[in-house]
Amino acid sequence: MPLDPRVIIDQLSTVQRLVHLAARFDSVDEERLRSELLSVRRKAYNDELSIQAGNVGCPGQVGRLGNGNILSVLNEASKTDAASIVNTYNYFLALEIQRAGQENPRGNRNYYAAKVTAWNPGYWSYKYPQIVQVTELTARNMAQQDFYQYNGSTMGSAKLEPTSAVCPICAGWIARGIVPLRVALSNPANFHVNCPHIWDIRPGKVAKEDCPLLWMGA
Repeated sequence: MPLDPRVIIDQLSTVQRLVHLAARFDSVDEERLRSELLSVRRKAYNDELSIQAGNVGCPGQVGRLGNGNILSVLNEASKTDAASIVNTYNYFLALEIQRAGQENPRGNRNYYAAKVTAWNPGYWSYKYPQIVQVTELTARNMAQQDFYQYNGSTMGSAKLEPTSAVCPICAGWIARGIVPLRVALSNPANFHVNCPHIWDIRPGKVAKEDCPLLWMGA
């Protein structure tokens, strides 16, 4: 169930609410995040297409995702994630302000502003790498699916990487070791929220003369 900042905000004092209003992310921040996430996703998607082209024996082919349905899907995912990031930040910001008030019930706006300023770096040092990882991997997993679907190839094998997991589903796939490529493609590696895994694909090769015919996102 999504975190709801309003639950905490309703418990804050007037001064605390003013500080939250000044510091929280708004629709402008959400749009900025959407744009940044889409840029990361598009680059990761193109990079993965290039990697898979190299894996099938065509290292000169480069991912070049254009405007279209796939980009729209990436944009919608970025839009959803941006809204979630904003919501989560605003929730934990409210919690931090509430905690600061418990430490010093007589604190003024300057006191709370200083507390928020000190808290921010620690929050983003934890969240930012997590966000980047999820954003890149979801795009790379999608690129793998699309590359082999549009190029009509399921010959080869795959292995889930990295080979450590806490999720039972991921642990199960890791325990299976090398699986047929068609099985991996039928089970994209986004197995759970913040899943850190991706298929290490070892496909069959294509004829050199067919390399220019590969679908590379355009």
